[in-house]
Amino acid sequence: MTTREHEHTLNVQLGDELKRRGLDARAELIQLGNRRRIDVQVRIGSAVIAVEAEHGQSPAKQAEAIRDADARLKQGLAACAVAVCYPDDTTRETLPTAQFMWTVRDGSQTAAQWASGDIERLVSVIRLAPAQLGDPDNVAQVLSECLDAAVGRLNEGQKRELARALDLPRKAKVRNPWDAPAKRALLVVATAVMFHSRLDSHRNDLRPELDNRANPPQPYSGPWPPAMAQHCAEATDPVGELANAWNLILALDYKPIFETGRAALLSCPQDPAFARAIRDTAEAALAVSRDIASFRHDLLGRIFHTVLDTARYDGSFYTTTPAATLLATLAITESLCDWSDPAAIARLRITDPACGTGTLLMAAAERIRDLTPGGRYDEALAAALIEQVLTGYDVNLTATHMAATTLGLLSPTTRFKSMKIGRALLGVEKGIPYLGSLEFLDKQPKLLPWPQAVTQVESGEEMAAAEPADLVIMNPPFTRDSLRYDQFSRDDEKKIKDKEKRLFDDKPVHLSGNSGPFLYLADYIRKADTGSIAAVLPLVSATAFSGAELRRYLASRYHIEIIVTSHDPERIYFSENTSIGEMLLICRPWPAAKGQKPPTQVVNLARNPDTPAEALNLAAAISDGAVASQNYGTVQMWPEQRIAAGNWGAVQFFSQNLAEKFILLEQNKFFPCLGLGKIANIGPAGQGVRGVFDRSNMPNKDAMVALWHHKTNITQTMAAKPDTHIVAKLEKEGLAANYWELRGRMLLPTRLFLQTTRVVSARLDTPGLGSAWVPCKPRVSKAESDTYEKAICAYLNSAIGILAILGDRSNKKPTYPNLSIDDMRKFNVPNFAAIGGPVVSRLAAAYDRYANTVMLPLPQMNDCPARQGLDAAVIGALGLDAEEVGSIRRQLAMEPSVTGKRYAGLGR
Repeated sequence: MTTREHEHTLNVQLGDELKRRGLDARAELIQLGNRRRIDVQVRIGSAVIAVEAEHGQSPAKQAEAIRDADARLKQGLAACAVAVCYPDDTTRETLPTAQFMWTVRDGSQTAAQWASGDIERLVSVIRLAPAQLGDPDNVAQVLSECLDAAVGRLNEGQKRELARALDLPRKAKVRNPWDAPAKRALLVVATAVMFHSRLDSHRNDLRPELDNRANPPQPYSGPWPPAMAQHCAEATDPVGELANAWNLILALDYKPIFETGRAALLSCPQDPAFARAIRDTAEAALAVSRDIASFRHDLLGRIFHTVLDTARYDGSFYTTTPAATLLATLAITESLCDWSDPAAIARLRITDPACGTGTLLMAAAERIRDLTPGGRYDEALAAALIEQVLTGYDVNLTATHMAATTLGLLSPTTRFKSMKIGRALLGVEKGIPYLGSLEFLDKQPKLLPWPQAVTQVESGEEMAAAEPADLVIMNPPFTRDSLRYDQFSRDDEKKIKDKEKRLFDDKPVHLSGNSGPFLYLADYIRKADTGSIAAVLPLVSATAFSGAELRRYLASRYHIEIIVTSHDPERIYFSENTSIGEMLLICRPWPAAKGQKPPTQVVNLARNPDTPAEALNLAAAISDGAVASQNYGTVQMWPEQRIAAGNWGAVQFFSQNLAEKFILLEQNKFFPCLGLGKIANIGPAGQGVRGVFDRSNMPNKDAMVALWHHKTNITQTMAAKPDTHIVAKLEKEGLAANYWELRGRMLLPTRLFLQTTRVVSARLDTPGLGSAWVPCKPRVSKAESDTYEKAICAYLNSAIGILAILGDRSNKKPTYPNLSIDDMRKFNVPNFAAIGGPVVSRLAAAYDRYANTVMLPLPQMNDCPARQGLDAAVIGALGLDAEEVGSIRRQLAMEPSVTGKRYAGLGR
């Protein structure tokens, strides 16, 4: 048999294996005299996926598979392609157990990212391949612009009525306060039109036996089928046609989608402007629904967060699809359930108490599908997932509407009567404050009904049952305390915060944000002995002092199994519409009978996955312990003792070595050290200084000066000069005088842009205050103060000092850390009294030598003569190993958060 014949045989076998696992696959025959077409063709919906395979896994075979895959795209034979390489020794008999290599191609890549695994993983990757088609951001933007134009057709009264129909508040402090809520209401109409269009292909088979609009349901005797979505949009009266069609569909069910949509449709008296706005909205929705990528489970969420600016106040950051895929795949394991038993699957309970548009619930559903034999949704599985397994709560009506729509897309023919998506009241009703799904901690959330087009039902009549969960999966809202609940009146905001304080007064939760309360809620609503938690969280949750008590609490009740962080400067987050660092957290129960908990696997990614297929490959690498060998990033196995103590600092550095070296520094293993606050007074903070002083270019009688800015093109040496005079604000003279008494010559920065920063501590030629800088005054005699200031300044600008600073930084944004006075007090510095000898004088001499030498930016610290000189002084004064310090300096210079670039050391 020739190589080509053998390869064809394997392709036919592969097509059969893919078909056996639920894919619509077939191998193409080779016809003499014709060009070969697709090795294995897979259809997913209307999308054709080309699987182009080569027998062998050498670089030459990989390149050939990629050329064939890319050719099918150029020829227009497929929407996307998967290049596959069989192992060299593959036969028909061994193919089902072979370890394949593959890479997904969509026509835009140059370099290939190869992954490997068995046929089950390959099936999952092929199934998710269409998720790389199209441009969801562009689709969302087009729809957003269409909705803006539709809103522009409406008068203020119509916008107000649209908003009121869906209980949407006006947007305060803007020129057109009803535009945003009206746009949100039209988005509800648009998503209902999309779902309507999906039902059109099933409508003849869906005639209801019972009319679910009646309570109790009655035998259905009305007309059927409803008009198609396209016909409604083109009708003379699109409002009436859509309302009538949706009324008929409600006889079937789908209440969350179409009752909410009808409420918006029937909110305004009919006039040509409103009819045209609805027609434009419907036509835009139909255009989206025709897009090949439109019914990806992430698209509605992407649209929602592109169209609506809600994150500022309610913290509703939309989880990216790759992150949702990664989290769900890691959280829902093969051992969780007997996936061949439909009854066992139906008994599972997966809850998202802050479900937003349903992205994480949908990712969980897709993970369950992948684990079931055949890997496909049948009606029974879809019904079980929608009506029994998946539960979601949110405070946002349009978000829950879209969550219901998204889940409905699992199977448009599944009824929604028992769908467990609830809108939990956040606000004050009849003087009583409610906290959304956090009310589970008190009694039950108050659920609001879906808006009804004619008669409004009194809210809160329906109460949620706290059903213990096998898995709580969530991306809880995250909004800083100064903005939380700003959408409410001051009186209502106070009532809400007072109840929140009462509810969490005795809990290990800091109320500076919402993520802590939701983590505690997750622990409360999961099954006591077996339930797990999977969450997307702000990265500061792993490092902030305010979260230490909750970290210790979780570690005492769970095995903190996996933490995933992104050290990819291009995407340090796992949510859209945010720029803060985030992490994925998985907590599993760990019975005492099992003994000591294993270490926590902390995965620090060099590159954040762009697609669900990449996320699947990464999840497999994490499970297989192959993260480093497959160049996804680094892994640190953080001992249980550190995790239990609340030290989750493995997230701070991409380099495992730097994380371990920082631990040695904290543990006095390099030299005796202590927190800077133990030997120096630090403050006042820049915020206080800005509150009582104004800047001036004019000198004043008190000669008050400050280093106001941290401009790295100006402050390039340790020796610095003030950049402004300051004068006390009117009626703040007394407080200003008190602050001026705290002035100092040595200063510490309140924030560092690591890519350009040159010095991390500076010393003025005359005492002053700062805005982006904070005075630091050693508690020594006046005669010794200069020497100690110089010594500490030199130490902090050395590699060891930078390690001390970055190891304790706030990781809200790793490349641009903000440093509070509490952070500064924790900086590990030499315990000069315990070490003794000439340490202080030797470090002070190094300062004098290099004080006026320009220092290179931190990414170039390994080539900086001044930094090398300071390191040599620190090595000599503290008795450190020169090679070890040199290694720390080199690795710091390569840290992605320092360079602002993806890690450059891969493949070395």
